[in-house]
Amino acid sequence: MDNEEYDCLSCGACCRDVADGTALVSEDDLVRWKREKADHILAALVPGHFSQMGFGTHDNGTCLFLGTETNPNACQIYETRGWACHALVPGSSQCQTYRKLYFTKLEQKPK
Repeated sequence: MDNEEYDCLSCGACCRDVADGTALVSEDDLVRWKREKADHILAALVPGHFSQMGFGTHDNGTCLFLGTETNPNACQIYETRGWACHALVPGSSQCQTYRKLYFTKLEQKPK
C-alpha cells in the first residue's frame, strides 16, 4: 500500500463522518489530558460506547477538532490526540472504509 495515496491532510474522511462519542478515548488519554491541563479537550468529550468517553461532533458529523486555519483536514489536537486517532493507520482497511463511505456520500449529494 502506498501511504502517499492515503494522505490524511488531503482527505480527512475518518474525522468527517463520525457520530457523537464514536471516536473513543482511553482512560490513559483522560489522565494525560488532565495532567496537560487540556481542559478544552476534556470539555468537548461526550459519553461514548462501552462506558467510555468520546469526541463530540458538529451537527454535520465532523469531529470538533477537525480543521485548522491552514488546512480543513488537519487536527487541532494532533500532537496530543487520543488512542483511537493514533490507531487509525493511513491506508489501513479502516481508513479505506471511511474513505469509501465518505466519498460515496459526497457523490450522492444533489448538486
